[in-house]
Amino acid sequence: MDPVTISLAMGVASKAFDAIKKGFSVGRDIEQMSGDIGRWMGAVSDVDNAEKQAKNPPLFGKLFKAGSIEEAALSAYAAKKKLEEQRYELKMFLNMTYGPQAYDDLLKMEGQIRKERQQTIYKQQQLRRQIGEAITWLIVACIIGGFAVLVASIWIKEARAYEYKPRDYSRQQKEWRNPDTKKYTTCRLKKRITSKYTDKRACIYQGGNKTYTMMIETWCPVKYRCLYDPNGTMPDIDQVMESLRSIGRK
Repeated sequence: MDPVTISLAMGVASKAFDAIKKGFSVGRDIEQMSGDIGRWMGAVSDVDNAEKQAKNPPLFGKLFKAGSIEEAALSAYAAKKKLEEQRYELKMFLNMTYGPQAYDDLLKMEGQIRKERQQTIYKQQQLRRQIGEAITWLIVACIIGGFAVLVASIWIKEARAYEYKPRDYSRQQKEWRNPDTKKYTTCRLKKRITSKYTDKRACIYQGGNKTYTMMIETWCPVKYRCLYDPNGTMPDIDQVMESLRSIGRK
């Protein structure tokens, strides 16, 4: 129940209460004012029902209508306080005029009115709220589902349109892939043999993928950049010694 409905209920209650007070002041009895009393009790019941709804709102209301629920709760609280003042004034008048039994009879009448309104008006209102909330959640679910389908279709479309483009080779990779390009590797000193006849040394080097080279010099570097020749065989030591001897004979 929204604040406007609560205000309307309070308007009905205030008019009915004024009519009750006026009727008592001119000497009318309770039976003659049963219509005004019934309207006042119905309005009181409506405000109590509104307060209960504000304290236990549906999930959708908590998520999307929190401000309206708080406003309705404040309006229901203020209206209930005003009705409590009217109830107290009515109770005092009945006790002084007709005795305590009159107010007890009034409470029984109010209980019957509340029960009737619960079985008819409030039950229908609850059913309408449940249907409205179910429809709202269905709409929300359709919107979310539609958005998910849209995103998925866009993703699938882009995935199908994607064309794989291999990354271009680096300059070094291009050189290695070109059969006409000479390839080099780092050859490191593996073995060194010094001649007994000269100051020459035979130095055997090994590079990547069993690349072997040999140089005969007076001084051999620890490593150098040599021509890449994979899957080679290391020079035979006897051949190396023979090379050194032949140099010594010259």
